[in-house]
Amino acid sequence: MNRLLIQTIACVAWAMTTTAVPASEAPGLHPAVTAFFESEDPFVQKVVIPNIEANRKCDAVLSVVDSEGKPIDGATVSASLARHEFLFGHCDLATEQDPKQRKLLNELFHYTCPGNVTKWRAHAKTPDRQDFSKIDEVLGFCDSRGVDFEWHFLSGYHPGWLEEVDSVSEKARHQVENSKAVLQRYGDRVRFFQVINEDWRTHIDRAKVYIDQTAWFAELRKEFPDVELGVCDCWSFNTERQLPGVEELKARYPGINFISMHAHNPRQLWASPKEMYGTYDPYLNSGIKIHLTEFGIILGEITGEYRSGEWTDELLAEYFVQALATSFSHKSVRTFNFWSNYEKFTGNPLFTEEGEPNVKYRAIQSLLQDKLTTRESGATDASGRFAFRGFHGEYDLVVTLGSGTRITGKATLASDASEVRLVMDPVGRTLTPELLSQAR
Repeated sequence: MNRLLIQTIACVAWAMTTTAVPASEAPGLHPAVTAFFESEDPFVQKVVIPNIEANRKCDAVLSVVDSEGKPIDGATVSASLARHEFLFGHCDLATEQDPKQRKLLNELFHYTCPGNVTKWRAHAKTPDRQDFSKIDEVLGFCDSRGVDFEWHFLSGYHPGWLEEVDSVSEKARHQVENSKAVLQRYGDRVRFFQVINEDWRTHIDRAKVYIDQTAWFAELRKEFPDVELGVCDCWSFNTERQLPGVEELKARYPGINFISMHAHNPRQLWASPKEMYGTYDPYLNSGIKIHLTEFGIILGEITGEYRSGEWTDELLAEYFVQALATSFSHKSVRTFNFWSNYEKFTGNPLFTEEGEPNVKYRAIQSLLQDKLTTRESGATDASGRFAFRGFHGEYDLVVTLGSGTRITGKATLASDASEVRLVMDPVGRTLTPELLSQAR
């Protein structure tokens, strides 16, 4: 049997104008999803929706050839998005104790910034003893499922024994030593590391940094050049809590890769899509990505000028769809992480008291799995080519030959454009990717 080669030429993104897809063209969408994509807000129709198309999708060509390079005409090709390049997440993704709810969270999300498991006090039992067993368990879970992980956070919260250390210089030494021990242990397993949290815009004693932050960040950047480093704080969408200026951020933290914003204060705010863009726009082409890591709402009276009334599950579903879709549409944003279901964020739970998916879960599920997805199929032409337009991400591929033989594999459509050849294993009927070139 001749081997088959499937060559994936991925993605040169291009801008186009589009409008909301009518409900008649997208049967089965959750009402909250339809409400957003059919919104009468001109900003949604003229900016957000076109930017989803321009910033998160690209054109792709699959070229199917045999081992001699001869095109295979008439093979049926299907391509299904399995995982977005954009990181949709939940803080309990790897730490939820209820097996059913953990499974349901993992069916939606593939990124996590956890609440407490990686804080300094969680693993530093004494000045001389670290217990990383829980972190190893959580990361093992993430590794087995391809979940991207953000460490929250190197500088705190402080372990109780640090209070007994009188000298500020000694506290600083412990803080720096902890950060380096973590980076040495996990630098090749964790994708993102928050160096500090809540000691720039806000100042919480248990998050206090005892060393010059600029010097410390520069030292970590030099010693760990390949690790993505960032900072986090209680930044949000209203003018009083907006992100710092890019140049100020770069000067304070040389070599910074990302900035994580809590996005949960005021805790009853319904920010408009335009306000969200006002937060994100200054970071366009800055080289620094924005992460939303603690998104959440507390029940009560809606604040802000965009919407009014009392928060209900149905309105929360609409806002969650809006916040996800708007953030997804913006080139500066890389991650969106829902914060935990506890008393400070009473609007966040995605499950009923019986543990079943609620209206918010169903809305997010519909957005990610019905609306923001790509499922394409068709036959190769005389040149062995099958073209489609899809979201950036990892794809499951199936090629069915005229004989009925099915060949399966995976490919990536990336925003930085790559060319991948998938080589058929004639015995296992699988495809092995080989990177041929990458855009610079």
